[in-house]
Amino acid sequence: MAKNRFSSFKRKSENYWGLFKLIGKSFYRNPRGPLFLYIVPVFFLVLFYFVLGNGMDNAGKVSLLSSYLLLPGLTILTSLAPAIVEWKNSVFLKRIDSTGVNKSLFLLALWSFYFLVGLSGIFFQFLIALALGNKIFIEHLPTIQWGYFILGVFYTIILAIAIATLLGGLFSNEGVMQGLTMMIYFLSIFLSGIMLYPTLYETSEFIRIFTYLIPQKYASFLILMAQDVKGLAGEFNNANPNHQDFTAVWQLIVGGLLFIIFFFVITNFTFKWTAKR
Repeated sequence: MAKNRFSSFKRKSENYWGLFKLIGKSFYRNPRGPLFLYIVPVFFLVLFYFVLGNGMDNAGKVSLLSSYLLLPGLTILTSLAPAIVEWKNSVFLKRIDSTGVNKSLFLLALWSFYFLVGLSGIFFQFLIALALGNKIFIEHLPTIQWGYFILGVFYTIILAIAIATLLGGLFSNEGVMQGLTMMIYFLSIFLSGIMLYPTLYETSEFIRIFTYLIPQKYASFLILMAQDVKGLAGEFNNANPNHQDFTAVWQLIVGGLLFIIFFFVITNFTFKWTAKR
């Protein structure tokens, strides 16, 4: 019995790593994946750092750099959702059952690959931020509450994976998928606190309430709350009553977790393996 279990585990492990390598080759073979994961976030970081950073004090510049670290994690949405549609339309996935590989194992390999590649993109973005911020950014690192910061990074990536899987399971047309994911992507980066400082766009109560429906807001505000610098945690916590988006960190943790659970539960009922044309 134990030998059979070991053989089954070994076979599944080999299938998993085979799928993982196959997904990796497919990702790096298509220029879209590396472009949106590594190049586009760096472009936004450099551009907006010099455009919005002029006139800011050191705290504002640090806030800008820290928030933009999340961009690679969010851009997973623009790569994974179309990739799922492509895989659904592929001959490989249509015949995967005949190979003895479970489709759930394929999804697990897909999720784990994009989670790790998302971390690599954020690390690359972090190195660029170090080069741009130099001394002011380095001096700020010891003041960060790293537990909240890492949780914010994980939430960003997992939320992007969850949304991409939901959309990829619902649609089969690659063009429609790419257009939809780009709309969600730009809506998220501009109204979640990643690209723009929240005080710039929360100009009315309606807009502020609407931003609570954007899942990435909970991840980006975790990054803001993790920073112990003037004008960040204070402004979004108690110092400024007009921008009291959250009053405690637990609200961010619970809110982000509920969105993750919601997306995966809905995906479980709506995901379609068969691509209907």
